[in-house]
Amino acid sequence: MPMEITNLIAEDEWLNRGALIAAIDVGSNAMRLGLAAFDADTGTPQLIQRYREPVRLGHDAFTTGILSEKTMDDAVKAFAYFRKILDQHHIENYRATATSAMRDSKNGRVLIKRIFDETGIKLSLISGEEEARLVQLSISRRVDLSNQFTLLVDMGGGSVEVTLCDDGEVISAQSFKIGTVRLLELLGRSGVFNSLLSEYLEGMRKKLKQQLGRRKPAVCVATGGNAGAIGSLAFQVLGTESAEQVSRIELDDLIKKLAAMSFEERIQDLGLRPDRADVILPASMVFHEIMTLARVQTMVMPEASLLDGILIGMMESEDVTMHSRRRNLLAWARSLKKKYHVDQHYAKSVARLALSLFDQMQSLHGLGAGERVLLEVACRAHEIGMYVRVGGHHRHAAYLISASPLLGLSKDEKAVLAQTVRYQRKAFPSEEHEGFVKLAEADQRSVCFLSSFLRLAIALNKDRRDRVRCVHVTLDDENIMLRLEGDGDLLLERWASLQVEDYIHYVFELKLQISLDV
Repeated sequence: MPMEITNLIAEDEWLNRGALIAAIDVGSNAMRLGLAAFDADTGTPQLIQRYREPVRLGHDAFTTGILSEKTMDDAVKAFAYFRKILDQHHIENYRATATSAMRDSKNGRVLIKRIFDETGIKLSLISGEEEARLVQLSISRRVDLSNQFTLLVDMGGGSVEVTLCDDGEVISAQSFKIGTVRLLELLGRSGVFNSLLSEYLEGMRKKLKQQLGRRKPAVCVATGGNAGAIGSLAFQVLGTESAEQVSRIELDDLIKKLAAMSFEERIQDLGLRPDRADVILPASMVFHEIMTLARVQTMVMPEASLLDGILIGMMESEDVTMHSRRRNLLAWARSLKKKYHVDQHYAKSVARLALSLFDQMQSLHGLGAGERVLLEVACRAHEIGMYVRVGGHHRHAAYLISASPLLGLSKDEKAVLAQTVRYQRKAFPSEEHEGFVKLAEADQRSVCFLSSFLRLAIALNKDRRDRVRCVHVTLDDENIMLRLEGDGDLLLERWASLQVEDYIHYVFELKLQISLDV
């Protein structure tokens, strides 16, 4: 099948816009290349041309788990086309990402190497959480998410990313292996598909109910090729008011009409591509199921996508990206108050003290802004383990963080966060601890530094008295000297902090000295 090309702006107009950037999205159902130029009016990239190659990696990935030679040949051929387009427009700034099908393929990395060796394009795997973050980035530019609780659903061929936002900030994200191509390959196209799908979705139901709690989203925002196709079909077949919005009742009517049509009829009568005609029904059913679970009446389908999110992310400065990541992580931390009954006032006080220590001891640890954010989140979340059991709550907290889908964190960063919380008390880092041993040496070093600041900050707020207003740090070749300033005599806080002296010496190889303002 020839490559599909979509011109979003007349060629003579965008050729004069200067340097272009590009994004490649390798999905389970197709591969897409998007070219964009910077829009000075909006300060964001404007997608100007889109290319699509219908290479279905999901067929192999979700049946045998191994990409066949033919599939890999087709993928390399598609990337060779993409390479020509990049060279034709002199594009050097690009980002190529792969999602569910490539992640699940046992030989996915073999294909990644082949693509690089034969085309020079570097392709990277991204997690479901990173996929959700990039889609949310795209949605936030097109839909006002402020002052409401919203449900974002991005459906691909291999997975569905479900994200909850409160006042525009992400508070949870979960990736489910219920993409349309995966469902077709696993469940088949038989008459019992509906009952099999219902059973297959049970795991998603439980997790989604846990995430939602008693809250009801104001609206469901759906993205992905199937979401857009559903909107267009509802407008075409049912005569809905807009192709960018559909009610749950209208979606149910569309499902009934699609179910009554054969694969060939969906192509001939509805004008669907073959690779859309077979997945549109399961996509509609999954969207309807999620809307029903969330008790949402309306689903909107904006012109947002992973491809668009990648482009937006490429044009953000490092400071903006870090700020966005911090916002999302702190929104998650705030949501812990309801789920795990975390004392946010106390957690904020611990964070204030820990970050002050981090900043004043920069010359000793040399960590950057990313680690500082991890420390702040660790402080805000360090008590979540008490929800499970007070005894050993530091270990329970580490487990809960490891199991939580955290937007904006890589797998390694989440492991550092979990281990930082793990060492808030009790044992020192040890080669006998599996979670710590699995970390890279640099990450182990970060955990030691971050956990020392967390321990000290917890001690400085002993019994939640919140009396230490300020900590002044002085360093020399042998000592770390803390001068405490605050309310009352602070003797309890000084005593508690000195109990951490052995840990500070273990991490920094310096003695801890503490004095009080009199």
